[in-house]
Amino acid sequence: MFENLAQAEAFLAGRRHLGIKPGLHRVQQLLEASGNPERRMKTIHIAGTNGKGSTATYLARALTANNWRAGSFTSPTPGGFLESIQVDGHWITEEAFVHECNSLLAIIEEMDGQDAHPSEFEIHVCIAFSYLAKHADISLIEAGMGGRGDATNVLQPLLSIITNIGLDHQKFLGNTIADIAAEKAGIIKAGAPVLSAATQEEAINVIEAHAKAIKVPLTWVRAENAERFQVQLKMRGQHQKLNAALAVEACQVLQGLGITLEEEKVRQAISQTQLPGRFELIKKEPQIILDGAHNAEGMAAFVKTVQAHYPDKKIKVLFGAFQDKPFEQMIQQLQEITDDITLTTFEHERAADLSTLTEAFPGANRVRWTEWVDQACTANQRDTVYFVTGSLHFIYQVRAYIVKN
Repeated sequence: MFENLAQAEAFLAGRRHLGIKPGLHRVQQLLEASGNPERRMKTIHIAGTNGKGSTATYLARALTANNWRAGSFTSPTPGGFLESIQVDGHWITEEAFVHECNSLLAIIEEMDGQDAHPSEFEIHVCIAFSYLAKHADISLIEAGMGGRGDATNVLQPLLSIITNIGLDHQKFLGNTIADIAAEKAGIIKAGAPVLSAATQEEAINVIEAHAKAIKVPLTWVRAENAERFQVQLKMRGQHQKLNAALAVEACQVLQGLGITLEEEKVRQAISQTQLPGRFELIKKEPQIILDGAHNAEGMAAFVKTVQAHYPDKKIKVLFGAFQDKPFEQMIQQLQEITDDITLTTFEHERAADLSTLTEAFPGANRVRWTEWVDQACTANQRDTVYFVTGSLHFIYQVRAYIVKN
């Protein structure tokens, strides 16, 4: 039995070597031992390449503003396991997390003995579902990767959302937009309407075919939906208008399902939402901005947002990424806004090391990220904006360091 959070976290971290394990049989076995909390939950299931966390947060805030207890499960988050499970913006407590972890220990040991080792993420999902089933009216559940074989895909949601489709996690999801769209479309369930912001023809065709096959209504959402609703956003970028549009449209669908929501409260809540690490101004003088552009699509959105808001500034960028991401392409994209790119690595088993990154861009500076951040924080250059971008895990490490110091 775990006596405290540190022990529970160490136990979960110790299972990371098991890697990513698509498929639902292990998570179903864990949930069954917990009394199937997923069957007692009202949920909105969100899959997609980018924008899941922002869309979920916009929606959670809108529900809370309308007096619904809004649960959420998103990852990664700056606050780790505790921040990833929330009700009305309040993290799960250490005591509750340890309690949920302890209640799964017997079945985990039994499954380990059967050589059916549940992964860290599968256990994390079960902890979240068990807690949210008891404490939330409606929960926003973000798929970890893909959709069809993702551990969260045991739900029967009120509504499914597919934010967008891009080339990411090809090792697990397939090498084409159509393949990846088919995996994401795996969250579509009979009886639950679908919203999507996907734009590529091959993705649209696949998602439409899935929705048609099980006869569920499908709505395509574009950024204009948010403009029509007149929502002013704190979070910058055209991509955030699209995420907000998905949230606005979702609120309208929920109204039709008997979830009462006041339009003005929805508008207020969405307009005030800010998420850490999403084009976040973490320091004003000098300006330091953090953005978790963790794949090529995210990087394209980041580059566009920088060009729109800082056309006349000098740009300096610190970049760190996972080794399984298209970092060569991402570094090329960064060169559209600056030549002053510094490459770094960070603490994570999937982080790309410096020599690998330097092969992609031999002319770049290379430093320990703490040195770059220290210099940026003390710089006296008002014509320069400092950006830290790449993996969300990296962004959160940098964020914690800046906040602490």
